Amino acid sequence: MEVLDFDKKRNRVKHCPCGKANKDGKFVPYIGFEDKGYCHSCCEVFLPEQDNKANQHFEKFIPPPPKPVSFIDPKIMESTLKKYEENNFVIFLESIFGKIKAMEAVEAYKIGTSKNWNGANIFWQIDGRHRIRSGKIMLYDSNSGKRQSKNSWAHTVLKMEGFNLSQCLFGEHLLGDQLKPIGIVESEKTAIISSLLLPRFIWLASGGKEGIKLGKFQCLKDRKVYLFPDLTKLGDKANCFDLWSDEAKKLSKEIPGTTFLVSDYLERNANFEDKKEGLDIADYLLKWQLEYKNEQNERNERSEPLQQPFISFNDYIKSIQLTNGILINGNGYPASWDDLKQVDHIENRTKEFIRMAVKNPALYKVKNYLLQSIYNQLFNTNQK
Repeated sequence: MEVLDFDKKRNRVKHCPCGKANKDGKFVPYIGFEDKGYCHSCCEVFLPEQDNKANQHFEKFIPPPPKPVSFIDPKIMESTLKKYEENNFVIFLESIFGKIKAMEAVEAYKIGTSKNWNGANIFWQIDGRHRIRSGKIMLYDSNSGKRQSKNSWAHTVLKMEGFNLSQCLFGEHLLGDQLKPIGIVESEKTAIISSLLLPRFIWLASGGKEGIKLGKFQCLKDRKVYLFPDLTKLGDKANCFDLWSDEAKKLSKEIPGTTFLVSDYLERNANFEDKKEGLDIADYLLKWQLEYKNEQNERNERSEPLQQPFISFNDYIKSIQLTNGILINGNGYPASWDDLKQVDHIENRTKEFIRMAVKNPALYKVKNYLLQSIYNQLFNTNQK
């Protein structure tokens, strides 16, 4: 009787007979066959032709039980939360945001320092129950912030045999604030930079273009989720915006109660050079910040007086109080006297709203519109 055995080299077959690619090795072929075996994806057994049923015996496939998810001891992670003067990525953050702001992000996202390469950092993946799935070891240029062609995983470097990696969204442990919307980007670097420039969102990273997976996104049930795909580099076959838009449609059906919106801001505003470099939303945010700083420096060089020190729009809104029917700013005088050019990222219609609010205190009750209008301008999103 002929016995069909499964081939341990399942990746030698490029496609399952059901038509799906076998990059993940879900199709297990029989030894000596290319299109016969068992597919974990479609759960079908593909048997060869049985010319002589009496003389053939086919092994009944019993799928093995799923392996338990592996985790890393928190003490290992904690031992890496130091030596930031040797960490290229942290050095880059400090050069852009200053040490205090940079360290806020370092602490929030638990960025570690690795000995694997000089200057390397670790992006620890911590799930919603604060279990450490693993850590992605990467190397950046300390001056430009550009990623170098070196990466690995903490469990690989630690030689943890039999480790079953089940990735989660980078930053998942920060989901405690139920009122904030979620911003999803590809890379960990983008999430961290965006968190410093647009703190209105909780910023998480999928870990790559192909990282929009149901298992990772279950933690976002009943939340409002904005997806910010990178620009697709010229020559790439798969368009990231189209890919994420399709995945957002699927997730909307599979996670009812969750709103998924895909930003097309980069698609609408990118020029040829932006697409050539494959920029992401953090690149744009840094560009705007640099342009603003240059403008401020030019004003200082021309000795143009400022009525008051520059404050962020968030801080400005927080300082406004309604007193006797008049909006009073943090310095104690009517907000209508302010030079609104000093406040970052305010469009004309928002400035006009502030002026109207001074005359009509009822509008003060909806001051959240002020913040919302800014983000509507920056991120014109399409619901998928």
